[in-house]
This record gives sequence, C-alpha cells and structure tokens, in this order.
Amino acid sequence: MNLYEKYEQAREEYLASLRIVTNSQETYNKYVFVLGNFGEYVKAHGGEEEEIPPLFIVGWRNEIKETRGLGNNSIRHYLTLLHSFFKWTIEHKIFTEQPVSKGDKPKQEAVEYDLLSEQEIERTLSGEIPPYTPNPLRTRAIVFMFLLTGLRVSELAYLPVGNLNFDEGTVTVCGKGDKLRTSTLPKSLIRVLKQYMTAYGKTDGTALLFSSTGKDGREKPFTRQNITTVVERYVNRLLGHRHIGAHDLRHSFASYLITHGEKLENIQQLLGHSSYATTVIYASHLCPKRIATEANSIFDTMPIFRNC
Repeated sequence: MNLYEKYEQAREEYLASLRIVTNSQETYNKYVFVLGNFGEYVKAHGGEEEEIPPLFIVGWRNEIKETRGLGNNSIRHYLTLLHSFFKWTIEHKIFTEQPVSKGDKPKQEAVEYDLLSEQEIERTLSGEIPPYTPNPLRTRAIVFMFLLTGLRVSELAYLPVGNLNFDEGTVTVCGKGDKLRTSTLPKSLIRVLKQYMTAYGKTDGTALLFSSTGKDGREKPFTRQNITTVVERYVNRLLGHRHIGAHDLRHSFASYLITHGEKLENIQQLLGHSSYATTVIYASHLCPKRIATEANSIFDTMPIFRNC
C-alpha cells in the first residue's frame, strides 16, 4: 500500500465516522472538499512513504493559494480541518506523526465589514420588495432572517422548518462545533415567514426552510454562493449602490443590538460565539464611536471636572 492508498483509506474511514458524529452538513461538506483536495496533492507527489511529509503541507498550502487565490483566513481554516483529520488518524493508529504544525498557518487577516446604518436596516425591513426581484417572498424572508436572527450562512442553508417556534418567538440552529443555540424570531419576521411558507407549501417540519429544486426534482439546500447572490441583489436594489453580503447582515444584526445597549453576554449567545472575547472584538470593531463616547462620559463626570 503506497502513501496515497493509505491516505485514501484513512480519509474514507474518517468521513464515515464524521457522518455519524456531526449534525452539521456544512461541516461534513467542508471536510469532504478539503480532504479530497489534499488527497489529489498526495496522489501527485506521494510514493512509498509511511507518513505524510511535513513539506507536503507547505507545498499544498502554496499550491491552493496560487491556483485558487485563497486568502490567509481561508487557508488557516483549511489547515485547521487537516490538522483535526490527522489528529484523528493518530488516535486510531493509522498515522503516527502530525504533519500540520502551527507554523504552517499564515497570519490571520483583518476582515472589513460593510455594515448597514440604522436607517438602512429600517428601510430594508420596511416590507418594500424591490422591483423585478426573483422569488420575492422567499428572497425577502432570507434577508429578514439574517438581519433579525444573526444566523451564519451555513446555519440558514440547512435550517429545518421544525426548528422555528412561532409561539415562543425563537429559532434553534446547529452552529459551529455542532452546538445548538437559540436565537431571536421577532413578530415582524414571523409574519414574513408565514407569508413565504404558505406560498411555498413549507409545512413539513423536516424539510429545509429555504431550498431549491434540482434537475431531478429533488429538494436541495442553497449553496453559500446562491444565498450570497440573493442577498446582494435584494439589498443592493433596495438601497442603491451598496454591496452588502449575507455575512454583512449578520454583523449589522450584532451592531444594531450593541448600539441599542444589549448586553454582550446575550449577544454572544445569539451569535453562537464560543468565546466571549470574540464578541468583545465585535463590539470594539463595530461600534468604536459609541465605546469612545461612553468612556468619555465616565471621565467627564469625575468630581474634579464638575466645574469645568
């Protein structure tokens, strides 16, 4: 058995195990893609080695950066998935050495967000549907979901109808790391969802809330690109010149809550951040002026400045 055959056997066994233990189709699909892509590199460069040479990681990283034009953050994510895979193979005594090291990961890049202003959020939620919008009820429902729940794209793509609780005003999602959490479902969103679900016959609790129909007539989830395109076209038509993506709406959701005084601990739960520090970064990044203003007010009320 050569190196590629050994890797392929490990990959198949790992994916079979992952299928059982993960509830996230998005997570599974990412591993399928990354492990398959790395497997092609092993097939092209591997021989009779027993272990994956660490330089394979470097070579593959450089190759996907050049051929796919990936940014540092995407490459870091790919290497994290690959590291988890090899950790599993070591635990199951398939490979004995971890080829992915911390030094293989490029530095994380700062991400710029294009946020909607409070006025733009209110206009987007006014109920007005831009002219010539394809599938207008479904498209509006998708945009409302991002702005009023803060869900990630992957979470929305695989959200079953049964996870909506109109009576309690909540939605349950399976987030990163297969962690379940509850987010908001305001009355304004419920009205939009009911209108959409009635029009599209979304009555089966196990069916996907948002989906498309394949050539074989079967229901399938929207791809990340499908959702991004739907959001961009809708919001840009409504607001004019803004290039707002689906993830920008999630950040606008967080920004709106922060601006209106919601506790960061609550926002952390709604967004599904595993670390409180991540939410703090959101706050400092999304609302720097508000934070500075509040800090100024603290100093301005010091006794020594009362007569100033």
